[in-house]
Amino acid sequence: MEQLLEEKKEAVEVAREYLEKLIPGMETLCKELKGDRQPDTDDFQKQCIDGLNWVIEIYNRTSDVMDTGKIRMEKQELNARLMELGTAIKDKEDEKIAQVLEDTVIPFLKDLKDAAKI
Repeated sequence: MEQLLEEKKEAVEVAREYLEKLIPGMETLCKELKGDRQPDTDDFQKQCIDGLNWVIEIYNRTSDVMDTGKIRMEKQELNARLMELGTAIKDKEDEKIAQVLEDTVIPFLKDLKDAAKI
């Protein structure tokens, strides 16, 4: 049991360090999606979404060792917004993707980064 707790804490720390890079990357992606599209924007978007999925997986598995009181968004609301994001990505709606990232995902990631300081 003690080893599992230590492994969870280690995973949280790795996720927190990753969020230091993912959050600015998401902010850059939003700028690109709002009209500053680059030749690699689609690849960059995929990398950001893959990173987001990884961080959410870590969060789901380690939330019991985080200060989840710092996360202001309820899981149900987050899940609903992530479904919207998935639809917008599938439909290639750049403005909608950027809006969901700015309004929901980035604030959640910032809260998660704070919650991961254990």
